[in-house]
Amino acid sequence: MRPSLRTTPRRTPSFSRFGARWRRSTPIASAQCAGAIVLAKVGRVVFGAYDDKAGMAGSVGDILRHPRLNHRPEVVGGVDAEASGDLLRTFFAGLR
Repeated sequence: MRPSLRTTPRRTPSFSRFGARWRRSTPIASAQCAGAIVLAKVGRVVFGAYDDKAGMAGSVGDILRHPRLNHRPEVVGGVDAEASGDLLRTFFAGLR
């Protein structure tokens, strides 16, 4: 089971929030996900595919590294981007 914003706090001491925990994602974070990541004080976000329509970690905007927010996680993007993009295209083609 992958760590998520819902399950990680139960396994992490309350004084450290998410500490060294991090969130991984195939597509880049949306505005709502990016806001939740910032508020949860996730330390690192790793994602594969950039989203030219709604991505908020360097594509359309950059909420995760916005200078006016009180927390800015480390962001690592484009990890295995081609395979991540293929996975997303295959998934959404199956929904159509």
